[in-house]
Amino acid sequence: MILSWKELSLSLQQELTANVQKTFAGKKVYVAIVFLWEDYSSATYVKHKKKYGESIGMPVIVFWQNHVAEYTRDQANTFDDVWIYVNQQYDSIGKVMELIKYLNYDKECVGIIVQLPLPEQFKPYKEQILAAITPEKDVDGLGGVVAWLNSIDLIHFIPATPKAVLSLLDYYELWDMHGKMVSIIGQSNVAGKPLIFECIKRGATVASFNHEHSLEEITNVTKQSDYIISCTGKVHLVGPDFFRKDKTQIVVDVGYGHIDGKPVGDVQIDAIADMVAAYTPVPGGVWPLTVACLFANIFVLQSYASILKPYKL
Repeated sequence: MILSWKELSLSLQQELTANVQKTFAGKKVYVAIVFLWEDYSSATYVKHKKKYGESIGMPVIVFWQNHVAEYTRDQANTFDDVWIYVNQQYDSIGKVMELIKYLNYDKECVGIIVQLPLPEQFKPYKEQILAAITPEKDVDGLGGVVAWLNSIDLIHFIPATPKAVLSLLDYYELWDMHGKMVSIIGQSNVAGKPLIFECIKRGATVASFNHEHSLEEITNVTKQSDYIISCTGKVHLVGPDFFRKDKTQIVVDVGYGHIDGKPVGDVQIDAIADMVAAYTPVPGGVWPLTVACLFANIFVLQSYASILKPYKL
């Protein structure tokens, strides 16, 4: 079975449009994306996020590193003095931190996204930049506070990529992991680590792997697993040797890359499609849902405003 994203994506878009109208009716609000370089792939993601925001009635303002974003003065002035910050060049950590401080205190800004990965000049400051985002607006959940509050069950917040994975499994009624074995390949803060925690919450026994594990170590466990979730970004890492042959396993491919200009994931789908019970395709599958889940987290944070307020930066 192919775990298709299309019907779920449409449902989420309709739900988010209604939430925007209900929560922010008559208010001037926007989501800020801090984009600090000219990487082609990242620029594509940013444009997609901006377009998606517009489709649900949520304006997105992009703060680029070296040039003015695509706004006229009149458009930017609808958000008061944001025009001043749109026109700055963010070529130093001081300017970036000043921008985030402004966004933290701007009541019209309801979400802050720092587009990753960062360029070389800002990589040493990655944790500092992410931790500077006030928890009330940390829709990626990478600043630390939101993730910690979730870990102690004070709030229920899942970052966008894990949220997309679990939403897709839920949609196909594959949500029950109680007593199941889950192998998660990749331990990034964006996907792998939060997935570990959320699968444990669902009653799973979780095995987690990173680049220090040998393929033999990984495949010995994945063959025993009910779910295999790969989020490494290593193209076609996961092949037939990772699976048993009883067609009962579920594989979720969170990876994304290219071969000969064509999008592919971590999993060799053509080679394993007939070996498993269900799988996510690439392109398609998880990634089209991540943007919707990112915007959905705006409303999750809004619902926990009173809890998050003491942690406001």
